[in-house]
Amino acid sequence: MEQAILLHNPGAGDEDHLKSDLIALIEQEGYACVYFSVKNGDQWIHQIDQADFAVVAGGDGTVRGVAKELVKRNSLEKKIPITILPMGTANNLSIALGIDSTKKNLDHIKNWKNTKQQRFDVGVIKNADSTDFFLEGAGYGVFPHLIQKMESVDKSKVENAKDELKLALEVLHEIIKTAKAEKYWIKADDKIYEGKCLLLEVMNIQSVGPNLILSPQAVTDDGLFNVVYVDEDQRSDFANFIKKRLNDEEVTFDYRTFEAKQLTIDCESTYMHIDDELVLPLKNVAILEVRENVLEFLVPQS
Repeated sequence: MEQAILLHNPGAGDEDHLKSDLIALIEQEGYACVYFSVKNGDQWIHQIDQADFAVVAGGDGTVRGVAKELVKRNSLEKKIPITILPMGTANNLSIALGIDSTKKNLDHIKNWKNTKQQRFDVGVIKNADSTDFFLEGAGYGVFPHLIQKMESVDKSKVENAKDELKLALEVLHEIIKTAKAEKYWIKADDKIYEGKCLLLEVMNIQSVGPNLILSPQAVTDDGLFNVVYVDEDQRSDFANFIKKRLNDEEVTFDYRTFEAKQLTIDCESTYMHIDDELVLPLKNVAILEVRENVLEFLVPQS
């Protein structure tokens, strides 16, 4: 009997997903299951080696929190594959892995016997003072502003994840219209890029924020970043694109983009983000590099 370790964020998503319900669903499909709430510390780390796979029941932030501990493990330790029961708002990681967040938990669990292992690279960002990592993306410009603004915006009329994503797009539209264009300088492998941007994102997967697909060509195991930027001269077009998205129109945007394995970035932006976390920019320049095959996810067979 395979042993699952269930790592649950009780506060994620639109409903109160009860511990007992999740355990019962997993056990009735023939798995042994041990439960930990990620809200109650990191005791689960000491039990992870007893599991055949980890189940993360939560949103992107919960997945990142679990991954943060797993990436610390050295190459001699057991690599624990992860599967996701998506319960967040955006679920960008689930989307990237082909895990349908609209399905019921039982449907996901029934499909675990028909999964494959998907390798997942992570991005490492560092300078002389600190080192961090990201699963989705890191960047400057309008997305850090969006994260900051969403912390204080009125959400009293938000009833579900769809409403929250739409609200985020409305706020983003207003930010784009007035945001200062930030100077940037990038050394990407052996090439130099510079200019003034509204958005500068180093993408590890296809989408970021309120399900905006910035790099549809991104894959999780190619050893490359997809760098995406929107320059000052694209402001009007970018704002119009977001407006059409708000009206549920099927539209695309011509992001400027290139691929690289290693980056050196100097940007004058006041803030940056690493996945869904707002941070002050690293002192001096930021060095970003891909670390290949750090994580493994269990994903549906195509």
